[in-house]
Amino acid sequence: MILSTKKLNKFVDLSKKLVNFKDYSVEEREEFISNAIAIYRNNNLGGSAITTQVAKFFLFLVDPRMEVTA
Repeated sequence: MILSTKKLNKFVDLSKKLVNFKDYSVEEREEFISNAIAIYRNNNLGGSAITTQVAKFFLFLVDPRMEVTA
């Protein structure tokens, strides 16, 4: 599988724009970016159009500040 760095960067950047990223601690920033990369890879987003809607859909998995409740 070939990853498109341009699309990956776009996904990370769009995700960061959906939150107040500059207020995150260094640890939260690292986790956020790591999560975004993992979501991008695990969901094969390289073959899809990367839009704000796609970033919003996956944001709850990317953002370490989001709580998942059952």
